[in-house]
Amino acid sequence: MSIRGKRALIVGGASGLGAATLRSFASAGARCIAADRDQPGLERLASELEGIETLCGDAADPDFSGAISGREVDIMVHTAGIDPLSATDVPGTSLRDWHTVIGVNLTSAFLFARSVLPGMIARRSGCLLFTGSVAGIKPTPREAAYAVSKAGVIQLARAIALDHAKHGIRSNALCPGMLEAIMADRRSAMNEADQRARRLAANAMVPAGREGTYAEVARLALVLCDEELSGYVTGQAIVADGGFLLA
Repeated sequence: MSIRGKRALIVGGASGLGAATLRSFASAGARCIAADRDQPGLERLASELEGIETLCGDAADPDFSGAISGREVDIMVHTAGIDPLSATDVPGTSLRDWHTVIGVNLTSAFLFARSVLPGMIARRSGCLLFTGSVAGIKPTPREAAYAVSKAGVIQLARAIALDHAKHGIRSNALCPGMLEAIMADRRSAMNEADQRARRLAANAMVPAGREGTYAEVARLALVLCDEELSGYVTGQAIVADGGFLLA
Protein backbone atom coordinates (compact mmCIF):
# COMPACT_ATOMS: atom_id res chain seq x y z
CA MET A 1 0.00 0.00 0.00
CA SER A 2 1.14 3.55 -0.70
CA ILE A 3 -0.04 4.77 2.71
CA ARG A 4 3.16 3.76 4.52
CA GLY A 5 5.14 6.77 5.67
CA LYS A 6 2.42 9.25 4.72
CA ARG A 7 1.45 11.94 7.23
CA ALA A 8 -2.28 11.45 7.93
CA LEU A 9 -4.40 13.91 9.91
CA ILE A 10 -7.58 12.40 11.38
CA VAL A 11 -9.97 15.11 12.58
CA GLY A 12 -12.33 13.71 15.20
CA GLY A 13 -9.94 10.83 15.78
CA ALA A 14 -10.48 10.14 19.48
CA SER A 15 -13.50 7.84 19.24
CA GLY A 16 -15.95 6.07 16.94
CA LEU A 17 -15.21 6.03 13.24
CA GLY A 18 -12.33 8.47 13.68
CA ALA A 19 -10.51 6.19 16.13
CA ALA A 20 -11.15 3.15 13.93
CA THR A 21 -9.74 5.06 10.96
CA LEU A 22 -6.71 6.09 12.98
CA ARG A 23 -6.05 2.46 13.93
CA SER A 24 -6.45 1.37 10.31
CA PHE A 25 -4.03 3.99 9.02
CA ALA A 26 -1.50 3.38 11.79
CA SER A 27 -1.53 -0.36 11.11
CA ALA A 28 -0.79 0.39 7.45
CA GLY A 29 2.29 2.41 8.41
CA ALA A 30 0.98 5.97 8.19
CA ARG A 31 2.35 8.65 10.52
CA CYS A 32 -0.87 9.70 12.23
CA ILE A 33 -2.03 12.92 13.89
CA ALA A 34 -5.29 12.70 15.85
CA ALA A 35 -7.17 15.96 16.39
CA ASP A 36 -10.13 16.01 18.76
CA ARG A 37 -11.63 17.88 21.71
CA ASP A 38 -11.75 14.67 23.78
CA GLN A 39 -8.49 14.79 25.73
CA PRO A 40 -9.05 11.51 27.65
CA GLY A 41 -9.87 9.76 24.39
CA LEU A 42 -6.71 11.09 22.78
CA GLU A 43 -4.66 9.93 25.75
CA ARG A 44 -6.12 6.41 25.50
CA LEU A 45 -5.23 6.26 21.82
CA ALA A 46 -1.71 7.56 22.45
CA SER A 47 -1.16 4.80 25.02
CA GLU A 48 -2.52 2.19 22.61
CA LEU A 49 -0.82 3.28 19.39
CA GLU A 50 2.85 4.07 19.62
CA GLY A 51 4.08 7.08 17.70
CA ILE A 52 0.84 8.91 17.01
CA GLU A 53 0.64 12.64 17.64
CA THR A 54 -2.39 14.13 19.37
CA LEU A 55 -3.85 17.63 19.22
CA CYS A 56 -6.70 18.70 21.50
CA GLY A 57 -9.14 21.42 20.57
CA ASP A 58 -12.54 22.29 19.14
CA ALA A 59 -12.73 21.37 15.45
CA ALA A 60 -15.02 24.33 14.75
CA ASP A 61 -12.53 26.82 16.25
CA PRO A 62 -10.56 28.51 13.44
CA ASP A 63 -7.55 28.86 15.76
CA PHE A 64 -7.41 25.08 16.22
CA SER A 65 -7.48 24.27 12.53
CA GLY A 66 -5.16 27.19 11.88
CA ALA A 67 -2.52 25.53 14.02
CA ILE A 68 -2.22 22.85 11.31
CA SER A 69 -1.26 25.45 8.69
CA GLY A 70 2.31 24.96 7.57
CA ARG A 71 2.39 21.34 8.75
CA GLU A 72 3.12 18.69 6.15
CA VAL A 73 -0.09 16.70 5.76
CA ASP A 74 -0.41 14.18 2.94
CA ILE A 75 -3.86 12.89 3.85
CA MET A 76 -6.69 14.48 5.79
CA VAL A 77 -9.67 12.45 6.95
CA HIS A 78 -12.41 14.53 8.54
CA THR A 79 -14.70 12.49 10.80
CA ALA A 80 -15.79 15.12 13.36
CA GLY A 81 -19.56 15.19 13.60
CA ILE A 82 -22.57 15.60 15.88
CA ASP A 83 -26.31 14.94 15.58
CA PRO A 84 -27.99 16.19 18.78
CA LEU A 85 -31.44 14.86 19.64
CA SER A 86 -32.60 18.44 20.25
CA ALA A 87 -32.09 19.28 16.55
CA THR A 88 -35.16 17.86 14.83
CA ASP A 89 -37.26 19.28 11.99
CA VAL A 90 -36.93 22.92 10.96
CA PRO A 91 -39.54 24.35 13.39
CA GLY A 92 -38.15 22.21 16.19
CA THR A 93 -34.50 23.19 15.74
CA SER A 94 -33.19 26.18 17.64
CA LEU A 95 -30.87 28.61 15.91
CA ARG A 96 -28.21 27.67 18.44
CA ASP A 97 -28.47 23.96 17.53
CA TRP A 98 -28.47 24.83 13.83
CA HIS A 99 -25.24 26.81 14.14
CA THR A 100 -23.63 24.14 16.32
CA VAL A 101 -24.40 21.28 13.93
CA ILE A 102 -23.34 23.23 10.85
CA GLY A 103 -20.24 24.45 12.69
CA VAL A 104 -18.97 21.04 13.77
CA ASN A 105 -20.04 19.00 10.75
CA LEU A 106 -19.45 21.38 7.85
CA THR A 107 -17.57 24.53 8.85
CA SER A 108 -14.85 22.57 10.62
CA ALA A 109 -14.39 20.47 7.47
CA PHE A 110 -13.91 23.68 5.48
CA LEU A 111 -11.52 25.11 8.06
CA PHE A 112 -9.24 22.06 8.18
CA ALA A 113 -9.30 21.75 4.39
CA ARG A 114 -8.30 25.39 4.12
CA SER A 115 -5.39 24.72 6.47
CA VAL A 116 -3.96 21.68 4.68
CA LEU A 117 -4.65 22.52 1.04
CA PRO A 118 -1.93 25.17 0.51
CA GLY A 119 0.79 22.67 1.41
CA MET A 120 -0.78 19.99 -0.76
CA ILE A 121 -1.00 22.43 -3.67
CA ALA A 122 2.65 23.35 -3.23
CA ARG A 123 3.68 19.67 -3.23
CA ARG A 124 1.18 18.86 -6.01
CA SER A 125 -0.03 15.88 -4.05
CA GLY A 126 -2.64 15.13 -1.41
CA CYS A 127 -5.86 13.39 -0.51
CA LEU A 128 -8.86 14.60 1.48
CA LEU A 129 -11.65 12.34 2.67
CA PHE A 130 -14.70 13.80 4.37
CA THR A 131 -17.27 11.80 6.32
CA GLY A 132 -20.61 12.46 4.74
CA SER A 133 -23.69 10.36 5.37
CA VAL A 134 -26.56 8.75 3.53
CA ALA A 135 -28.55 11.56 5.19
CA GLY A 136 -26.71 13.98 2.92
CA ILE A 137 -28.13 12.13 -0.10
CA LYS A 138 -31.58 11.13 1.18
CA PRO A 139 -32.80 13.25 4.14
CA THR A 140 -33.77 11.31 7.23
CA PRO A 141 -36.81 12.31 9.32
CA ARG A 142 -36.38 15.00 11.98
CA GLU A 143 -32.69 15.59 11.29
CA ALA A 144 -32.86 18.74 9.18
CA ALA A 145 -29.62 20.35 10.35
CA TYR A 146 -27.68 17.09 10.18
CA ALA A 147 -28.92 16.27 6.67
CA VAL A 148 -28.10 19.77 5.40
CA SER A 149 -24.64 19.67 7.00
CA LYS A 150 -23.81 16.33 5.38
CA ALA A 151 -25.11 17.42 1.98
CA GLY A 152 -22.78 20.39 2.35
CA VAL A 153 -19.86 18.09 3.20
CA ILE A 154 -20.46 16.12 0.00
CA GLN A 155 -20.49 19.30 -2.09
CA LEU A 156 -17.38 20.58 -0.31
CA ALA A 157 -15.55 17.40 -1.26
CA ARG A 158 -16.69 17.75 -4.87
CA ALA A 159 -15.76 21.43 -5.06
CA ILE A 160 -12.24 20.70 -3.80
CA ALA A 161 -11.90 17.82 -6.27
CA LEU A 162 -12.92 20.06 -9.17
CA ASP A 163 -10.70 22.99 -8.20
CA HIS A 164 -7.59 21.03 -7.27
CA ALA A 165 -7.38 17.94 -9.49
CA LYS A 166 -4.92 19.98 -11.57
CA HIS A 167 -2.72 20.16 -8.46
CA GLY A 168 -2.60 16.38 -8.03
CA ILE A 169 -5.12 16.43 -5.18
CA ARG A 170 -8.03 14.03 -4.72
CA SER A 171 -11.09 14.70 -2.59
CA ASN A 172 -14.01 12.40 -1.81
CA ALA A 173 -16.85 11.96 0.68
CA LEU A 174 -17.44 8.62 2.40
CA CYS A 175 -21.13 8.24 3.22
CA PRO A 176 -21.94 5.56 5.78
CA GLY A 177 -25.41 4.38 6.63
CA MET A 178 -26.39 2.94 10.00
CA LEU A 179 -23.27 2.16 12.02
CA GLU A 180 -22.75 -0.05 15.05
CA ALA A 181 -22.89 2.69 17.69
CA ILE A 182 -24.90 5.84 18.05
CA MET A 183 -22.92 9.06 17.70
CA ALA A 184 -21.38 10.08 21.00
CA ASP A 185 -23.50 13.19 21.53
CA ARG A 186 -26.72 11.20 21.03
CA ARG A 187 -25.58 8.21 23.08
CA SER A 188 -25.11 10.40 26.14
CA ALA A 189 -28.75 11.47 25.90
CA MET A 190 -30.18 7.95 25.51
CA ASN A 191 -30.58 5.14 28.01
CA GLU A 192 -29.79 1.50 27.23
CA ALA A 193 -33.39 0.69 26.26
CA ASP A 194 -33.45 3.61 23.81
CA GLN A 195 -30.17 2.48 22.26
CA ARG A 196 -31.37 -1.13 21.97
CA ALA A 197 -34.59 0.01 20.26
CA ARG A 198 -32.57 2.13 17.86
CA ARG A 199 -30.36 -0.83 16.93
CA LEU A 200 -33.34 -3.09 16.29
CA ALA A 201 -35.03 -0.42 14.16
CA ALA A 202 -31.83 0.16 12.21
CA ASN A 203 -31.39 -3.55 11.51
CA ALA A 204 -34.96 -3.75 10.24
CA MET A 205 -34.43 -0.85 7.82
CA VAL A 206 -31.18 -2.12 6.30
CA PRO A 207 -31.53 -4.76 3.54
CA ALA A 208 -28.28 -6.38 4.71
CA GLY A 209 -30.01 -6.91 8.07
CA ARG A 210 -27.33 -5.31 10.21
CA GLU A 211 -25.55 -2.11 11.03
CA GLY A 212 -22.11 -1.46 9.62
CA THR A 213 -19.03 -1.64 11.82
CA TYR A 214 -16.56 1.16 12.33
CA ALA A 215 -13.73 -1.18 11.40
CA GLU A 216 -15.10 -2.05 7.95
CA VAL A 217 -15.84 1.57 7.10
CA ALA A 218 -12.36 2.53 8.32
CA ARG A 219 -10.85 -0.05 5.98
CA LEU A 220 -12.78 1.52 3.10
CA ALA A 221 -11.42 4.93 4.13
CA LEU A 222 -7.92 3.47 3.94
CA VAL A 223 -8.54 2.19 0.40
CA LEU A 224 -9.95 5.55 -0.72
CA CYS A 225 -6.84 7.36 0.53
CA ASP A 226 -4.37 4.96 -1.05
CA GLU A 227 -3.10 6.21 -4.41
CA GLU A 228 -2.26 2.71 -5.60
CA LEU A 229 -5.77 1.44 -4.95
CA SER A 230 -7.97 4.42 -5.80
CA GLY A 231 -5.82 7.04 -7.50
CA TYR A 232 -8.43 7.68 -10.21
CA VAL A 233 -11.30 8.22 -7.75
CA THR A 234 -12.08 11.84 -6.95
CA GLY A 235 -15.15 14.02 -6.47
CA GLN A 236 -17.29 11.07 -5.43
CA ALA A 237 -19.76 10.33 -2.66
CA ILE A 238 -19.00 6.70 -1.85
CA VAL A 239 -21.91 5.04 -0.05
CA ALA A 240 -21.42 2.19 2.46
CA ASP A 241 -24.89 1.49 3.82
CA GLY A 242 -25.79 -2.21 3.49
CA GLY A 243 -28.34 -1.23 0.85
CA PHE A 244 -30.19 1.31 3.04
CA LEU A 245 -30.73 3.78 0.17
CA LEU A 246 -32.29 1.01 -1.91
CA ALA A 247 -35.08 0.32 0.57
